[in-house]
Amino acid sequence: MRHLILLTCLVTVIHVDAQPIDSEWAAFTSMDEITDLIVEGFDVWAATTGGVLHYNRAIRRYRRYTRLDGLAGNRIGAIAADSSGNLWFGSDGEGLSRFHRDTSTFDSPFLEFRDLSIFSLYADGNRLYVGTSQGISVFLIDREEVKESYRRLGNLAKDTEVTALEIHDGILFAGTPDGLAWARLDQANLQDPDSWVVKPNTGPVADLVAAGGLVHAGSQLGVFTYEPTTDTFFYDFIFRGVTAVGAKGDVGIAATYDGDFVLRHGPRDWQRIGAPIINEVAAASRSGRDHLWLGTADGLRVVGTNAPTLAPSGEPGSSRFYEIALVGDDELWAASVPDDQQRSLSAGAYRLADDSWTVFDRSTGMPNDELVALETDRSGRLWIGTWGGGVAMLDVNGTWVNINRDRSVLRGIDGAPAFVVISDIHRDTDGNMWLLNVLAGVAVLDDFPPTEELFIDQTALGLDPNVDFYRMDIGPDGLKWIASRTDGLILLDDGGTPFIRGDDRFIVVDQTAEPRLSSSRIFDVYVDDGGRVWMATDSGINVLTPDYDRATGVLRHTAWRTYTTFDGLLSSEINTFVGDDAGNIWVATEAGLSRIGADGEVDFTLTQSNSGLIDNRVKGLTFDSRRGEMWIGTFDGLNRLRIVASEGNGDGPEGFSVFPNPFVTAGSQVLTFTGLPLGAALRIYTVAGEPVASLQVDPGHASATWNGQNDGGFLVASGIYYYIAEGESGERTRGRFAVINGPR
Repeated sequence: MRHLILLTCLVTVIHVDAQPIDSEWAAFTSMDEITDLIVEGFDVWAATTGGVLHYNRAIRRYRRYTRLDGLAGNRIGAIAADSSGNLWFGSDGEGLSRFHRDTSTFDSPFLEFRDLSIFSLYADGNRLYVGTSQGISVFLIDREEVKESYRRLGNLAKDTEVTALEIHDGILFAGTPDGLAWARLDQANLQDPDSWVVKPNTGPVADLVAAGGLVHAGSQLGVFTYEPTTDTFFYDFIFRGVTAVGAKGDVGIAATYDGDFVLRHGPRDWQRIGAPIINEVAAASRSGRDHLWLGTADGLRVVGTNAPTLAPSGEPGSSRFYEIALVGDDELWAASVPDDQQRSLSAGAYRLADDSWTVFDRSTGMPNDELVALETDRSGRLWIGTWGGGVAMLDVNGTWVNINRDRSVLRGIDGAPAFVVISDIHRDTDGNMWLLNVLAGVAVLDDFPPTEELFIDQTALGLDPNVDFYRMDIGPDGLKWIASRTDGLILLDDGGTPFIRGDDRFIVVDQTAEPRLSSSRIFDVYVDDGGRVWMATDSGINVLTPDYDRATGVLRHTAWRTYTTFDGLLSSEINTFVGDDAGNIWVATEAGLSRIGADGEVDFTLTQSNSGLIDNRVKGLTFDSRRGEMWIGTFDGLNRLRIVASEGNGDGPEGFSVFPNPFVTAGSQVLTFTGLPLGAALRIYTVAGEPVASLQVDPGHASATWNGQNDGGFLVASGIYYYIAEGESGERTRGRFAVINGPR
């Protein structure tokens, strides 16, 4: 038997009979884009690109499930319910998940399907049919193993994607991008391509449903219906663009590309029903007699009710965040960009305040919603650099103001003067706003409307007009360091006079000037408190300790260090940096998150496999020093990592703490538990529920320490662990923490 993952431990630290405190990991994803759904009684379960959404119609309550709750991954493409009442979720490349509804627990993911995209699921008795990017696999539920796979269906190409599955009257039907295939399940060998009948030329099949003794296939060419008497499909509804099929009672229903719905009245007789236009429907309910439930790119929709749109409140509308900024003490802003793979309207600025998300985009008055940079001015106004629309500024009255070439010194690109790209914005110690104006130069404004402003033309100072200014940071000495995606690192010295042009100077640090530079493609630059310049390249990290003489204009590279995977980084493709209050440098890579300690060495790494990181492709970072929290923007959502835990008062559950978290097993460091029940017995478990170590708190004491070793005396592996502490009176405290094996 596989062990279960405890949801309460995964999501938060729980104290019995006490209010929960924040867990060290939290996840924020968009569940607007629904890929599949099932409706059973009062329960609506939806597979989404940000996890799983459960809606209980009786109590009108939502519950969200992500990787932190035990899902194999957040991008869920299919859902099915088996005869035992358990739910199955197929992910995009992360495996298969089973959810036990009676206990609200997940199995540890079934990794047999890792690296495969799961598009469809169908449960039939003890068998779960899995439609993947490489055909169909048959998963035996009781034995928890793959029995066989069908990788060639008739004369279709080997490993054809299976986008839809249905079983009716002993026949397995499969929809593919290249047509329909079906086979009788009583045949001896379905791995034989000759066991399958194929109907090509149907167009890509999006969905299948059995209704009224028939099977309907929705495709780009319309609806094809299986007729049992002839054992074949016929062209039943001619329409270009059917995105989903479902059933209302025993009658087939189809959603069309242009947002209409048609109901079958007979052979080749489908008629539009009186329903609102609903676009981008990906899934439809199959058994409801009262309402038709739909999964769309914009959430759950219901036809036949006065509340046609249903979505949990306070969610971000995107899962792809590149730039993150803190505004004041209570607001987090995250910028999202358009995504070719997510059909949802993900572009815009997302504000998290009072545990609720608000989106700002063109529909709310923003002049442009392709956002790449965030910064606040000394008045607390938010400045957002956009790709083509200049600056979108949110003033203190909540009004959006567009700062472009008509209202400032900003410039457009050659051939399109109105297309103003601002790739980064920084405020200096005097409150001046510095803006990287792509393929033009650097602008500085003292305020808006400005009383002083200056444009520093990159060509006027000797740089090629095609040099790509991308990111910038300002050092404690006031020097501006610019990361170029074409020409390496560039030092801008304004001479200490930001609004006087004559003493400005550009100095280029490329591979010609400095052969130790790993790459001339630099994606970010960060200046730490000691003045060291950190460069994120596609070939690792370069760290420069500059020695710059302003009088002579000479830049010397007194110290230089390079970090790659050989130094412990997860990837040499670096996206960004941020420093914390302890002098550590956090490194966002394409393969996870690394931390470089104050001693200059990589002390640990965080990935999906050893932490609550929601996705390994880390794009943005910001550190909240007030709360001790790291915000992590990824391709699949936003993480919050609480890296500084409060030690509490040690008086009981309310003062409970476990620290340091993550626990790095380096040297003589120990993990400390405080606020435990007096004289508690404390037990530590793996995520699979296997016992690791047992500790006994001294009588009369409420704390304990652990050295990271199991009961056998061996150091445990990196990963997430759980604990339960039970006191003499039966009071319990339980929670979770992360262990990271560091250098010893």
